[in-house]
Amino acid sequence: MSEMLIRKAEANDLQLLYKICRQCYSENFADHWNPGGLDFYLDKVYGLEPIQSDLNNSHIHYFIAVANDEPIGFMKLHLNSNLPNQVSQDGLEVEKIYFLRRHQGKGLGKQLINVATDLAQQLYKKTVWLAVLDTNESSIQFYMKLGFIKHSRTSVDLPHFKEELRGMWRMVMSV
Repeated sequence: MSEMLIRKAEANDLQLLYKICRQCYSENFADHWNPGGLDFYLDKVYGLEPIQSDLNNSHIHYFIAVANDEPIGFMKLHLNSNLPNQVSQDGLEVEKIYFLRRHQGKGLGKQLINVATDLAQQLYKKTVWLAVLDTNESSIQFYMKLGFIKHSRTSVDLPHFKEELRGMWRMVMSV
C-alpha cells in the first residue's frame, strides 16, 4: 500500500482541485464521451466556477489525496444526499472518487472510502452511498469488497455521454 496523505480541501485549493479533478477524470473517462462531450462535462462539473461553488457549500466536502507532495486523486462528498425513498438527512454520498491511473490498485481508494465512512459516523448518518457505471466491473467489485451492496439502477443523464455506457448502479453501505 502506498503512503498517502488525505486532507480536506479548503477555499485556497481551487486551482489545485481544478487541475487534479480534470486530470483524473480525463485519464479515466475520456473514452466514454462522444466528440465534444468531455470538454462540455469538464467545464460543467470541474470548471473553476462549479468547483468554487462547491467549496462555498457547507454540505459538500472535497478531499485531496497527496503522495510525495503530488496530488494523485480526490473525493467529493455530499453530506446531505439520500438514496431515493431514504429518510431525509440519513445519507452521505460519495459523489466522486478518482485517482490518476498510475496510482490505482494500491489500496488508496479504500483509504478515501474510510474517510467517508468515518465522517458519516461523526455526522450520525445511517448510510454511505454512491453511483458507479454498470460497465465498471472492477470498481463494483472493489466497492462490494468494502461492504457496499447494489441498491438500485439509474443512468447517466448528460448530453454527449455514449449511450451504451449510461447504465449505473447505486450502491449503499450501512454505517
